[in-house]
Amino acid sequence: MHVKICGITSLEDALVAAQAGADFIGLILADSPRRVPLDEVRRIHALVGEQPSPVLVFRDAPPDDVIAALDHTGCVWVQLHGRETPADLAALRSRNPLLRIIKAFELTGSTGAAEILEYAEAARRAGAPPDVLLLDAPKSGPTPKPQRFVELAAQLRPRPAAIWRAGGLTPESVGEVVSSGLFDGVDVASGVESAPGRKSVERVRQFVAAARA
Repeated sequence: MHVKICGITSLEDALVAAQAGADFIGLILADSPRRVPLDEVRRIHALVGEQPSPVLVFRDAPPDDVIAALDHTGCVWVQLHGRETPADLAALRSRNPLLRIIKAFELTGSTGAAEILEYAEAARRAGAPPDVLLLDAPKSGPTPKPQRFVELAAQLRPRPAAIWRAGGLTPESVGEVVSSGLFDGVDVASGVESAPGRKSVERVRQFVAAARA
């Protein structure tokens, strides 16, 4: 079970995630209270390396901006949270063949398995299949019930990529996600914070332990 701690804003919190055994840390470059300056991302990557691997999180950023950020920081993972098309993914990978892509899908009322499978197939045909499909809660509005995520993940057959779950997870709830057997990874941000943008050492440790139990 892969574990990603998202919304990392400091080297201190990156080290907390590393010491807890997380596989990935999310560094937000989209508009967000947890946005991290690019030079700080570069510093975190230089000191933490790939254990855990840093993931640069974007929302509807121009491909040139994404590539520039990757070049500046030396990172290879991106998470795309907006309306990026399969052609956008292909444009990115053509300029960086080593690029690893997490494509997020926010579960609004209309989001269905057919839409996600169609997107993944179009990206594959374009030469840029995503490495991970992330099922997330909408940026605004209520978090879908856990059963909604389970039902959607079960419908993603054949699996076009690894399936991760995000959206409202906590150390107390992640065990149920893992026990479903439908997800390859889990992603948490506010569920392990002591204050907005500040990670709780204890809750990060609890989350990673519960995800791996």
